[in-house]
Amino acid sequence: MIIKRKLLLFTAILVLTSLSYLANAQFYVGAEVGGNENYLITNVSNLISTEYVPINGFNIGVPVEYKVNDWFSLKSTPNFIQKNYQLQRTGFYQGVYQESKNGYLQIPVSAQFSFGGRALKGYLNLGGYGAYWASSHIKGAFANPLNYPAYGTSNTAYYSVTVFDYETPYYYDEKYQFNSTKDNRFEFGVYAGLGISYQVAKNYKVFTEFKYYDALTDQQKNYELEQVPRYNETGSISVGFLYQLKTKYNKYRNHRFKNHTLQVNN
Repeated sequence: MIIKRKLLLFTAILVLTSLSYLANAQFYVGAEVGGNENYLITNVSNLISTEYVPINGFNIGVPVEYKVNDWFSLKSTPNFIQKNYQLQRTGFYQGVYQESKNGYLQIPVSAQFSFGGRALKGYLNLGGYGAYWASSHIKGAFANPLNYPAYGTSNTAYYSVTVFDYETPYYYDEKYQFNSTKDNRFEFGVYAGLGISYQVAKNYKVFTEFKYYDALTDQQKNYELEQVPRYNETGSISVGFLYQLKTKYNKYRNHRFKNHTLQVNN
């Protein structure tokens, strides 16, 4: 019996504490847009005259913030983000390349720690994310061995000749066809952000934030032996705004408070 009473007392305290946080909490929703640069982290030491280089992309999202108190919030920003990169050949194969523009639907979830004054604040976000590889478009060029000029017709000096001095380039620009055996379309990773926000008005604030996404899952499924993993690593800078919404609980609490004040005054 004593244990049950203690359990009920503990539950009541927990509920009251939660309600007190809820009463003071603030709910924000808004929009953001930004640019990013993505790196494909992999090992190409087994490929001759080959490297991956980053390509700029963009991201657009809907930030949602649940502010528990002045220094701590929970935040999520469902977004569409590009994670682009380019494979290019060097040396004799210079000019051969493939550019990949990849679109992901992504949901990061983080804890936000704020610091600073009343209007101008800095903040740090730490959390994780899940993403779905929704689209991909590729374009590039490679040497076509079936259509080549006569040997030695190039005017380029011998020390700087490339494969395109001997073979005609073939250019392509098309939608990438996903391979269910090879491509891993789900991505999970960790996320960190560092930003500044400014309270413009009572219910509005604007912000700018640098974000870093580090994938922990391979871009490929485990479909072959001694497979070289490929991971996305993305840095972005975004700007946006947040608008404070009034929750039903806060409206109810404010209504009860006004009625109680009127009764006391009467």
